[in-house]
Amino acid sequence: MSKLYKYIKILEIILFGLSVFIIDFLKSEKLYWWVLIVVIITILLEIFIKNKEFNPLIKLAINREQKNKEIERNGITNHYFMDNYESKNKRNSQTAKVIDEANEMFLLAETGKSYLDIPTDRHWKNIKDRLNKGVSFKVLLINPYCTNKQVRNNLNNNDGIDRKLNIEGLVTLNNTYENLEIRFTDQVYCSLFFTDKYMIYDPYHLGKTSDRIENNFIAIEFNRDNRNYNILKSHFENCWKLSESFEEVIEK
Repeated sequence: MSKLYKYIKILEIILFGLSVFIIDFLKSEKLYWWVLIVVIITILLEIFIKNKEFNPLIKLAINREQKNKEIERNGITNHYFMDNYESKNKRNSQTAKVIDEANEMFLLAETGKSYLDIPTDRHWKNIKDRLNKGVSFKVLLINPYCTNKQVRNNLNNNDGIDRKLNIEGLVTLNNTYENLEIRFTDQVYCSLFFTDKYMIYDPYHLGKTSDRIENNFIAIEFNRDNRNYNILKSHFENCWKLSESFEEVIEK
């Protein structure tokens, strides 16, 4: 693109120089009709050159518009790059906002630390407010004893129970709120938080860029009433059906 732009600018300079020289010569010879013809030819050539200059930009803009329409059709309202501080903050702000507006809440996560851990206090205050107002919250955490979780622990150089999983805190919350239901699943695919209006999806992976599985990946936001929202909601429901109760896992 930069080479094309450079060549076009050179052509414009050459065209300008030639047109000035030819027009001056024709005017000196009093060939005014030829001056008019040269001016018209120069304008047409300039239009041609400009078209070549802006065509790639126009095509790029059209392609981007088509992609944006396709993204909207699939219900994607935003995406967040978690290795970017500003993007991560926007995600957290938006999640806090939708929690405050939620009539029901659902969470599928590895430990639920961002939502249920009181010391971390990322979304807990917002969650607590909704729980105190009687909003139901179904939480599905990864079974700390399942094979898939042990694989993730090993890649994170962690033996035994994940240190992020605050068992005592979960027991307290489970005993405090009747509208909070916590269960455990062996199915490890993604992190998912959604309400009756909104969904945020974090795909899980086993990729490492240092000594741990890389958490700073990407998160995708969906609105309600679209195919992808319904697919992921169904994913949660099927994991819920296959899950174990809080009491069953804690007894282990």
